[in-house]
Amino acid sequence: MNFQLSTLNFFVPLWLILKKNCMKKYISLVAILIFTAYLMSSCIKDDSSSASSVYEDTAITSFTLGTVKVSRVVGKKKYAKDSEGNPLDSIYTYSYSGSKTPVIIDHLSREIYNNDSLPAGSHMKMLASISAKNSATIVYRDWDAADDASWTYYNSGDSILFGEDGGESKYIRFRVLATQNGYTRDYKVQIVAHKEYADSFQYKELGKQAIFAEAQSLRAASIDESLYVLVGKESSSTLYYSEDKGETWTESDTFGADATIAAAYDMLFVLDNGKLYCTDGETSKTIDVSAYNLKAVVGGCNQEFYAINADGRIMVTSLEEGNLGAEWVEDDVYDNIDLVPTRDICSATVVQKVNMFISRITMVGNKASYTEEYDTCAVVWNKNVDLVERYDQPWIYNNPTDAKVKSVALPAMKNLSTTGYYNGWLLAIGGEGLNEVTPLTTKPLERIFCSEDGGTSWHKLAGLRMPGIGTDDPLDGNMPAVIVSDSYNYFYIISADEGRVFRCKLNNATWEPTEDREIQ
Repeated sequence: MNFQLSTLNFFVPLWLILKKNCMKKYISLVAILIFTAYLMSSCIKDDSSSASSVYEDTAITSFTLGTVKVSRVVGKKKYAKDSEGNPLDSIYTYSYSGSKTPVIIDHLSREIYNNDSLPAGSHMKMLASISAKNSATIVYRDWDAADDASWTYYNSGDSILFGEDGGESKYIRFRVLATQNGYTRDYKVQIVAHKEYADSFQYKELGKQAIFAEAQSLRAASIDESLYVLVGKESSSTLYYSEDKGETWTESDTFGADATIAAAYDMLFVLDNGKLYCTDGETSKTIDVSAYNLKAVVGGCNQEFYAINADGRIMVTSLEEGNLGAEWVEDDVYDNIDLVPTRDICSATVVQKVNMFISRITMVGNKASYTEEYDTCAVVWNKNVDLVERYDQPWIYNNPTDAKVKSVALPAMKNLSTTGYYNGWLLAIGGEGLNEVTPLTTKPLERIFCSEDGGTSWHKLAGLRMPGIGTDDPLDGNMPAVIVSDSYNYFYIISADEGRVFRCKLNNATWEPTEDREIQ
């Protein structure tokens, strides 16, 4: 029996005072009874706290993955070969902290899962730290196991097999058992890993389209998921579109041989002989712009749309009042207008990360001629546009004359084609060099160029390659080809070489969000 001395020190003097003051005898008796009752209550409280407790309810309260081993294929070994003489893949293994991947516990549906998948190549046998309310016992077995199948008792030191390495994950039934009255609660658990490496590119050939074969020029643009390709022949250009990621194509309209194409504000624009054709895929209209002598459309940025006229000047029209094409004015240029491209013009617009109201448009193309020995680079221009303040900077030319800049500049190539892509990148492809004095060493359609800084420098990303390179069936570099991307973060390469069409992607750019994922 335990009690605090401070309590005893309170009641003893109280009793002595009552007695000293000659209180009646029954008052002393009452004081003694109160004192005794308090001591008894203190003893009862202490005795109950030392007894073990049992509970009728329980649930899994936390689920955290331990260290995960991940195997990554990094390429072909130089000398190691299999029994058939094929190069072997080089693989290395590293450790990944599973706690970086949150595991969701849905008590309503009694499902446990990871919204963000583990890295590709994860070994699916791993430790897991699992806690249950009221110290319940945890057991588990396969979800579809027979009723009489045995259970495995959970131990934090034992690894759990959540699926096949590099294959399908499996469903596991986790059961928590309360310490009284046989109460149980079951959870359906699934831990998944990506089957694709996040930073790898994939290419799929969609077949051959006769409509693109033998084209003399190819120009492309996209509106959301719709792709548009303008196929140029000797005397005319035909517009085709696809709404199923390049699988099938439908003819839309016919234009002149010199028609140009661009997309902006969920609309497609085709400039043809003084007429500006505009469509959103459902409704179309044609605007007479012959008074401005426009020769090529460029693209749009923050309620402005740009074109280049016959004098090589950049023209702009505003969309703020809904009067697209009604009035065009010359835009400001911070350099020599002779450096403005006149052919193979493409553009891409990117919202600035530091300010969502400021966007940058990058224009890429070729000059009319390349005759000087040092002149081997395509031309790249940039402009920033503020949507709120309406303060527009002039167009600025990326000058590649410095040797260091020139070494990473985009080469001037026939049939140059550029598109914006995931994460603000610019991708470009092209044929043989345009410089007649010093031809470029770059082989036609040998590689895809990438810029991550608005076109100032261009380099090759790991795994980013032209389809067919290194195989027995590369694209014919003497035939026109075009590159274009869509809102699904796929990019497409379409060639006049037998009309071949490729759908390409950076894996993690096309992964769909899993916030609303349901376990099947």
